[in-house]
Amino acid sequence: MNIKKIFNNNKWAIFLMAFLIGGAIGIIIPLTSTYMLQRNVSDLTIGVIESVYFFAIAVGTVFINKKMFNMDLKKFIFIGLTLSSIGTLIFPLVSNPYYWFFTMCLIGFCISFHLVGTQTALHILSDEAIRGVVSGIYTLLFAAGYAVGTISGPIIYEKSIVGSFIVGAAFLIGAAFIVLSKINIKLMVNHKGINEKSNKGITVSLQGAFSYGFIENTIAALYPVFLIKSNFSVSQMGTALAMFVIGGIVGTIPITYLGDKIGREKSLVICSIISICSLVCITKFNAFEYKLLFSLICGIGVGAIYPVCMALGVEDLKKEDISRQASRFTFFYSFGSAAGPVLSSYIMNRFSNKYIFSISILFLIALLIRLIGINRLKLQN
Repeated sequence: MNIKKIFNNNKWAIFLMAFLIGGAIGIIIPLTSTYMLQRNVSDLTIGVIESVYFFAIAVGTVFINKKMFNMDLKKFIFIGLTLSSIGTLIFPLVSNPYYWFFTMCLIGFCISFHLVGTQTALHILSDEAIRGVVSGIYTLLFAAGYAVGTISGPIIYEKSIVGSFIVGAAFLIGAAFIVLSKINIKLMVNHKGINEKSNKGITVSLQGAFSYGFIENTIAALYPVFLIKSNFSVSQMGTALAMFVIGGIVGTIPITYLGDKIGREKSLVICSIISICSLVCITKFNAFEYKLLFSLICGIGVGAIYPVCMALGVEDLKKEDISRQASRFTFFYSFGSAAGPVLSSYIMNRFSNKYIFSISILFLIALLIRLIGINRLKLQN
């Protein structure tokens, strides 16, 4: 593996942005849920408000796809991240659920420009042979930032609620200035359709993106609620979330490297099996030590799904098609992310907290069945 190829063309700047935005999201998503829960907001309302953030990302990607083709996204990424930081600062200063709803809409819509633009840049600047590893490093650094956010956020929150949100906003501002100063290529969305015959993995990639978004943000938005209702403290909640993120850090590079070597569909089978088993165990074992262990294992399985699916989705595509696929991938990811907290919170309300991951497991089983079928077909051919 050529290390220089992984970091050349200022890709290190994109990796740094991933770390900063991961740190911001690691603060914003868990602490907004905690903040609302401590103000006696219902689980369903929390799920809806957290989901609208991801729904706004989905709307943003559609807007980019339909209205912003042949336009350089860099200045819009800068403006979007700046507005997201303002929304982050506003959140703890208001107490009305309608204001929270609007604020999460603003943050999500504005962050969509970053998700589409930086992933486009990353894959345009990378060779086909290393796209899985490059995606893995991007996800790893996002996860590392997320871990920093989930660990430090609750600690700062217990001392100063507003202070924790200020730190999240500062991370977003830092990323905003990096995109203007270090990304030297134009980030354009191609208006022509993608030739999907050139990449039969696109639909699997989109299914994986939806499933990953659903699971990841059920964990981010509702796992804190699940833990607090199970009589764990805010700092213990942060530690459990951090173990999930650390698992992603540990597993992402090995699994994405394995996917580049043996086939990305096969590595996704491994991810799905690990994720299903660990999610079941999180709800079955009550001791905090077991929660930490299976959160770590879950992070290993779930964390690699995103970069492997992203690399699978752009496999063999022309460079001018990558931006459009990145936009579609982000749409499915954000749609799954929006659906996860709402549907999972409904199940928690309808049945009990221990069913928090029941729908997530069903989506993973569906993905696993499809992947097994694809791998069998490849063996037959």
